[in-house]
Amino acid sequence: MCLAASFAAESFAGGLNTNTNQSVLFQRSVARDASTDVDAPYANPSGTAFMEDGLYISVNNQTFWQSRETTVEKSPIFDEGENFKGTAFVPSLPSALVTWHKGNFVSGHLGVIGGGGKVSFDDGIPSFYALTYSPLKQMEAGLTQKGLKTSASSVDVSLEASSYIFGATLGAAYEFGKMISVYAGARFNYAMNSYDGSVGNLQLNTTVPGVNPDGKMMEASKLSETFATLAENAKTAEEKTQYATLAKTFETMDEKMTMELELDQTGWGITPIVGLGFKYKRLTFGAKFEYNTSIEMENDTKKNDTPLEQFNDGEKDHNDIPSFLALGLNYALLDNVRIALGYHHWFDSKANFSGDLEDHVDDTNEFLYGVEVDFLKRFTLSGGMQVTRFGIKDDYISDMNINISSRSFGFGLAYRATDWMRVNLSYFHTLYNDYDEVVDYGVAVYERDSRGFGVGFDFKI
Repeated sequence: MCLAASFAAESFAGGLNTNTNQSVLFQRSVARDASTDVDAPYANPSGTAFMEDGLYISVNNQTFWQSRETTVEKSPIFDEGENFKGTAFVPSLPSALVTWHKGNFVSGHLGVIGGGGKVSFDDGIPSFYALTYSPLKQMEAGLTQKGLKTSASSVDVSLEASSYIFGATLGAAYEFGKMISVYAGARFNYAMNSYDGSVGNLQLNTTVPGVNPDGKMMEASKLSETFATLAENAKTAEEKTQYATLAKTFETMDEKMTMELELDQTGWGITPIVGLGFKYKRLTFGAKFEYNTSIEMENDTKKNDTPLEQFNDGEKDHNDIPSFLALGLNYALLDNVRIALGYHHWFDSKANFSGDLEDHVDDTNEFLYGVEVDFLKRFTLSGGMQVTRFGIKDDYISDMNINISSRSFGFGLAYRATDWMRVNLSYFHTLYNDYDEVVDYGVAVYERDSRGFGVGFDFKI
């Protein structure tokens, strides 16, 4: 049984270790990096300096359905096109943003900065099965040599893994001459990963007269129990020894192919953040830089009877949040029509990832586009697109680490229910590129899918 040194966070929008969908405003219009709206504390913190006096509060919830699949082709082990699928349902990905603007410009943000979901592989993943292939074949050959014809064997594999990075940000912006603003702040990050995996239920089609004469698949534990019973009822010492030996043989095989892993990992780090803003008439510009966040994860292992020492209790490894540069531009074509552009760059190759995965990535680039149209006084219709290009290499990606480039589309509606409250509704869908990789057990074709919707409430007091 093997687990990758790093399980890829179930990211929703953003970099390898980062979620940028920190509000429903993002989901419904995507390009938010020059925002001066209630989402500015995260999207464009320097933009809070250009907001009108008042207390702004935004509370949001996003719900996601995701899947990740590995299809195996040209394999000597698996059937052609055999598929392994992991699913994740995230009922709640909450966030809250607060800005107070009255002479001083203080803002804060609470949200799930990275990860945010649990992925369940009920039928396991191919790399797990590939690692059991040789031991199973050795068992089959060993039994056949002893006169117990065995030509097929199998084990059950399952895995659940989750990842969360919770973030709390506080900072302040200052305005110069009503055109330029600067921001300084910091975010406290608390990271949590968990793994729960198992291999077991060894089955063999060993042909044994009087026990399994038809050579059907039988559980090794059942075969062991059957021979133990035969040993107890044996009429001769020779039969008793023979049956007892077979009982022990199948018991040992079952124990060898039964493994469990259960552990949690935790760590924390602080992210310094600086920003720069510019506003002139219909044009707004925003820039934000988040410094690399060093996070050391420590194992709290409840059970590990695998041969993998990196999952032993107390072991430590890094899983940084990479430095992040965001640039944005907003322009009002008309009083009720706005367009937006954004650019994101993650310095992934400079971070320190678990298992030294940074050696197998280049930096991530992301391009964002959005438009908003106000109509009927109280309504806003918006939409946008995000193009994400990861710099991953074959040695980074795996059936547990499916981070592949994508295009995302978001759209939604805002309704100003009162002068002080707005309701936001959104839908966000990500289309991932397929990725083929030559692996030890054939060719692995990786696929992903993600879709979600959001509901948010914005208040100005």
